[in-house]
Amino acid sequence: MRSKVLVIAGPTGSGKTDVALEILRRIPAEAVSFDSMQVYRSMPLLTQAPPQAPQTHLVSFLSPLKAYSAALFRKDATKLIRQILARGKTPLLVGGTGLYLRALLDGLFEPAGERPARDETLRREMLAEHEKKGEGYLYAELAKRDPVSARRIHPNDTRRIVRALEVFRLTGQPLSEQLHRRSGLRNELDFNIYLLERMRDDLYDRINRRVERMVKDGLVEEVRRLAKKRLSLTARMALGVREIGAYLEGRCALEEAKELLKKNTRNYAKRQLSWFRHEKGTVPVPASPGETPRRVAGKILAQWGK
Repeated sequence: MRSKVLVIAGPTGSGKTDVALEILRRIPAEAVSFDSMQVYRSMPLLTQAPPQAPQTHLVSFLSPLKAYSAALFRKDATKLIRQILARGKTPLLVGGTGLYLRALLDGLFEPAGERPARDETLRREMLAEHEKKGEGYLYAELAKRDPVSARRIHPNDTRRIVRALEVFRLTGQPLSEQLHRRSGLRNELDFNIYLLERMRDDLYDRINRRVERMVKDGLVEEVRRLAKKRLSLTARMALGVREIGAYLEGRCALEEAKELLKKNTRNYAKRQLSWFRHEKGTVPVPASPGETPRRVAGKILAQWGK
């Protein structure tokens, strides 16, 4: 009988963390975050990371000056899952970064030959092209070089566009043609994936209120402090860095920056939902306005069979 792994996925602002904490109180489990931003310490408002505890992993452990990736997450999470199972507990994966979860479940491709899979100089050059020539320039190149990947990647997802083009420029082969080389944990363990879903108006209201709370709690000061550092490419992608940065640079008023952050966060939540709805084996778990995390956790555990 294969070991079980419980997964709670969902968009930003949906209440995943509170639900996960309730589950941790009820069953012998340890949580592993699959959130690309919550890995970073020293930026708690931007990442909205949960409190660190012995039963939570991959949260607030990395300097924002360092890069992180799906490949590093896969390596770290695989090790942690095996350790948690060895302790006789259930691994509880919680997060909203679909690419990280996909890397764990299905693996990552390994480019053929001995040519390097990554090149930071090339990435910086492409990002400079993006800044100089506009939003659609790199996506247009990807659509020409690797149309299959282009159909899978949102035109505004600069990070994934850059990665796909990096693979093509370094290997001469489209990313989409190399996916068959992947191998992950899906065939080894029993992953039960539950997608926390809310009505759109409820989710958007939660996001808007959270942005207001973040600003009230000191988001501007946090971004001002981080702006003095040389953040990694990954950390710079955190929602709020660019929007509040525009205010700090005098390019917009604070109210404008807040509204832009709300809009961009809502758009990101839509993309997250779309990703997870297409993830194989995902079970939707509706959460009504005002429904407590305790009740939502109970629904998940009831479906899970605990």
